[in-house]
Amino acid sequence: MKQWLQKVRSALVHGYSFPVVLSLGLHGLLLIAVLVSWEKDEPMKMAPPLHLSASLVELPKEKPAPKPEPVIDRKAEEKKAAEKRRQEAERKKAIERKKKEQQRQKELALKREKEALEKARKKEEALRAAEQEKKRKQQEAEKRRKQEEDRRKKQEMLDRLARERQQQEMQAAAEAEFEQQQVAKYSALIKSLSSQYWNRPPSARNNMVAEVRISLSPFGDLLDIALVQGSGNEAFDRSVLQAVKNAAPFPEFKQLDRSIFDLYFRRMTIRFRPEDLVR
Repeated sequence: MKQWLQKVRSALVHGYSFPVVLSLGLHGLLLIAVLVSWEKDEPMKMAPPLHLSASLVELPKEKPAPKPEPVIDRKAEEKKAAEKRRQEAERKKAIERKKKEQQRQKELALKREKEALEKARKKEEALRAAEQEKKRKQQEAEKRRKQEEDRRKKQEMLDRLARERQQQEMQAAAEAEFEQQQVAKYSALIKSLSSQYWNRPPSARNNMVAEVRISLSPFGDLLDIALVQGSGNEAFDRSVLQAVKNAAPFPEFKQLDRSIFDLYFRRMTIRFRPEDLVR
């Protein structure tokens, strides 16, 4: 009773709802009724236990009833087996197709890789060929440039040599002309001076020719004189030799260039004719 009152008090304290309080009240009333009825009944009398004898009887075991054989549907089983075989075949075919597809993809990838490598190789070869062609053209251009430069230098050298040769020829021609002028001048000088000292012999005739070789010093001194070819008239030949001896020396040769003197007048041959010696 005290416990029930405590529960009620606890429910009221903790704020349980009305159904809970009602349930606890009903349980309390029921408990009170049981206690009241228990006090009014008389105490029960206990009878002594009876002794029983028992023996174990083994009953014959019953055989289990045979299981009924299952009814087999042959067509269903065959259909099921066929379906299983079909599925297995489809599975194998799918696996085979997958393997073939994988193989095809692998071969395709290898083919693409080979094509890419081949394309890269051809591109590299094309670039290498283009570079070699460019290098070859540059070398050819450089070779042509060098050849043109060599040709130009050679032509310039030839032109320079030609100009030098022309200048040399012109100079040589001028020098030769000057030498011939000097030779003619000084040869005429000797003839002119000799003619002043020539005495025409009575036997001398025109068209007679006497060649006389004379040797001179650079100062115009007569070193030697000799008749190289006579005219056939001894008197004319002697008159020529004597005229040259009387006309010497020839101091005008001091003014003559030494090279011209050495080349033409150190030893020279002069032809005398009577008409050339006439004063």
